[in-house]
Amino acid sequence: MAEVKENFVVQGSSGRIGKLVVNKIINGKTFITKYPDRSKVIYTKEQIEFREIFAKAARFASEIVNDPVKSSTYPRQGRKSIYHCALSDYMTEYKRKKAEGSSANAE
Repeated sequence: MAEVKENFVVQGSSGRIGKLVVNKIINGKTFITKYPDRSKVIYTKEQIEFREIFAKAARFASEIVNDPVKSSTYPRQGRKSIYHCALSDYMTEYKRKKAEGSSANAE
C-alpha cells in the first residue's frame, strides 16, 4: 500500500480507478492500493442466503420508491428516506418471520 504525499490530483480522493487501483483514506492519509482480486473467495451458505434476502429487500424498496402512490403513503421513520424505511421494514419482517419459523420448529 503506497501512501500519497504532495500529489494534488489524488490527495484526499477515494474510490477506484477502473479495475487497476483503489484510493483509500485511512486516518486522514491517502493510500493507493491494487484493486482487490475476489475471484477466489468462497462465500458461506449464510452469506449467499443473506445476499439473496437483501436483493429481495432492495427490489421491494425500489418498487415502493418508484410507485408514486405507494411512496406518498409509505410511513417514514424520522428523517430516513422512504427507500431506507422500506428496506428496514422488509428486513425486520424477514427476521420476525424467521424467528416465528424457528420457534415453531423447536416445539
